[in-house]
Amino acid sequence: MTKKLIAMTAIVSILLLSLADCGETPNFLGGPANEEKQMIKSSEVFIPIEKVRTLNPIISKDEDAYYVDRLIYEGLFDYDENLTLKTSLADSYTYSADGTSVTIQVKKGIQWQDGKELNADDVKFTIDALISASYSNSTLYASSVSNIKSTKLDGKDPYSITVYFNNTSNIAMNNFTFPIVPKHQFKSVEDAKRLTSNFIPIGTGPYRVTEYNELSHIVLQGYEGYHGGSVPSNTLNLQIIPDKRDVINLMEVNNVSLTFSKDLDRDTVYTNKNVNVINFPSNEVELVGFNFRNAIMKNGKVRKAIASAINTKDIIEGAYYKNGIENNTIYYPNYLGVASDKTSNLYDITQAKKLLAEAGFVDRNADGLVEGPNNETITINILVNSEDQSRSAAAQMIRDNLAQLPIQTNLVSKEWNTYLADLASGNYDIYVGGYQLRDNYDLRFLLHTNYANPIGYSNLALDALLDRMESGISQKDRLATYTQINDILVNDLPYFCLLYKTYGMITSPALKGDINPLFFDLYRGCGEWYSLFEAPEAPEADNSETAVNILDVQ
Repeated sequence: MTKKLIAMTAIVSILLLSLADCGETPNFLGGPANEEKQMIKSSEVFIPIEKVRTLNPIISKDEDAYYVDRLIYEGLFDYDENLTLKTSLADSYTYSADGTSVTIQVKKGIQWQDGKELNADDVKFTIDALISASYSNSTLYASSVSNIKSTKLDGKDPYSITVYFNNTSNIAMNNFTFPIVPKHQFKSVEDAKRLTSNFIPIGTGPYRVTEYNELSHIVLQGYEGYHGGSVPSNTLNLQIIPDKRDVINLMEVNNVSLTFSKDLDRDTVYTNKNVNVINFPSNEVELVGFNFRNAIMKNGKVRKAIASAINTKDIIEGAYYKNGIENNTIYYPNYLGVASDKTSNLYDITQAKKLLAEAGFVDRNADGLVEGPNNETITINILVNSEDQSRSAAAQMIRDNLAQLPIQTNLVSKEWNTYLADLASGNYDIYVGGYQLRDNYDLRFLLHTNYANPIGYSNLALDALLDRMESGISQKDRLATYTQINDILVNDLPYFCLLYKTYGMITSPALKGDINPLFFDLYRGCGEWYSLFEAPEAPEADNSETAVNILDVQ
């Protein structure tokens, strides 16, 4: 790596010296006629990561390792930007008539990065290893394989595998996005679970490891045999540092190309810095949950009145440092391509008061509070975790918003364990909370009657649709099913989505190319990234014209 950088500097210096000998045509003021900056194009991209224990995806649980492994390994399936499932290593799949098994055909002719061919035995080995690792909570993918009972290879077809399930309630192919590893790299399943130093991954993905030093750096270069598209033309230099928050000064001098931040206050860190910040939706939703055990909260017009009185734009700006986006439901923004950026419950106090009146709560109280059909007044206790500063600030703003209605509100701020206890016991009217959701977006734990959802909500029609989403349906049927789910969530409003948090990719001015990160794929499209920066100034020379060139340094 050092030799390569020295050579690059030498080449640039020689070229700059040669350019100094060219003639210059001065303008009438005495300055150069065509003086332009010399630019260097480099295929080297520098990315800081914190130290990872291993790049073995069977047992790695480090965040940086997860994103790096996506560049090296592939799953049977993957997602697009709307979380629509697409095939990767799988060619096709067929469910049995009773839904207790699925037969998957693996694509033929795909080679591992050591030249050996991928087959169904690699898939079986990976599943067996993940199941074994899940017993000791040693893998990120335990939930993906939790419903797998067994696997069976086809004795006649080396590219076919049948997966048997424990039950039919969780058999969607969205669970099969975990990375596939080569069986021949390990002696046994137990060996695949063993933490070893300097583990060198062998995948089928677009990048392969060409240098590995667990203390200082990892180098990734394009895999010439990659089957999924063009081979990356650059080199990714993963620089291991103690704390990625310290990279800002390195970025300004182009020693780091980009870094990733989840911090809500990241804009304050990078203010007045010569960097670009690209915000994108996370898988973290912030919401208001309504307690359906409370008779008043079961009234849909009351829920919508409360939602209409909440100013989400102010909350995003004031409590979340502007690092959030509005969304219509608690599903991922534009999930499966269904537009969700326009919310159904816009901030409108007049509409909120109208909805309360339509719900039967009229202003006939001497204190200015509305009373219901049974002469009850509306008092709303807002439960929030005191240790989360953004949610606490959001809850205070919600309380102030609701104060514009003729109702009484109390802010109940609890430390985490007490907050969870109150949530579990239903000791609240509405709660402010948040969840980091899995990329398969199985939301039955929040919505399904039989999954002990935290708000006591029940809708049997929705239950059936949620179960259907996790069954063996086609992607076309999955979209149609979700569209019905979306309609129910908008109409019923069991939860009000305050916002989806955004993550940030911070890039140096020199980094070029399409940078379109996703929460599960930070380096999407990185194969075409490159750096473009000013060359060092050439020695001064009279009467010389600066050439217009971009030097391409590999």
